[in-house]
Amino acid sequence: MEINLTPVVSQKEQVFKWNKDEIKTYFEAQLEKYKGLVVTEENYKDMVSAKNEIVKYRTTLDKFCKEKKRELKRPIELFEEEVNEVLKVVYDAEKPLAEQIKYFDEKEVQAKTETINKFIEKMVEKYNIRAEYAEQLQRDKRWLNKTAKMKDIEISIEGMMIEISKRQQSDDDYKQILAEKKGMIEFVVDTCNQQYELATPITFDECWCAVKDMPLDQAREFINAKFAERNEMEEAARASITNETVETIEVVETKTGFTVTVYDLTEDNVKDLTDFLEMRGYKYKEV
Repeated sequence: MEINLTPVVSQKEQVFKWNKDEIKTYFEAQLEKYKGLVVTEENYKDMVSAKNEIVKYRTTLDKFCKEKKRELKRPIELFEEEVNEVLKVVYDAEKPLAEQIKYFDEKEVQAKTETINKFIEKMVEKYNIRAEYAEQLQRDKRWLNKTAKMKDIEISIEGMMIEISKRQQSDDDYKQILAEKKGMIEFVVDTCNQQYELATPITFDECWCAVKDMPLDQAREFINAKFAERNEMEEAARASITNETVETIEVVETKTGFTVTVYDLTEDNVKDLTDFLEMRGYKYKEV
């Protein structure tokens, strides 16, 4: 629809003029006597008075400027008020239609959202995507634009769902491999414990965190080395105790076992002996 009546300004803007040159010349003449003044302790009060006199010129001009700005703004404010008065006629006609159109737009958005949600559910089912992975779908707010075609939206959603499906499968494969590997590592640890018969067996938990991301061959080597190292430590401890010379060994038979008394050991020998006893789970008491 063409608007046949165009707003026009019936009165030209007036140029604002004031006696700038006259005021400037007057100020220069009046303030000439203040140029080059030097403040000292003796003339301090006089200089304060002089400065206050100069300030009067500035405050007079500032006051004049503010008053005239208000006067000059008034025609603009009046013009805006008149324009708003006319715009109200437009708004009164526009608002009812805008509200009704908004209702149908929101209804359309809701319907489109439901259609998108149903398609997403279809893709979730098609690619067997679990809920925690389906939540990773990044919705694009532009899908709800009027210009966005449903066919293009579906292509975009399916493409993202394919990528999410691949990610889910990759995670599942990793968990499966990890579960199988866990069983293998448990078997290796159990076998080594049977082979070495350590006084202090090595547990699965001691090995798992270190080897779970290693290739199986490397993990097996790591575990064997760990067992061999501990076995050497235990054999060294046993050898140290076996080679130790003691003066007197008194054996007292009891109902639950034997009591062994060891005399005249050095500090190092005492430590080796207590380490061995603790490793085997024997009770002992230092006297």
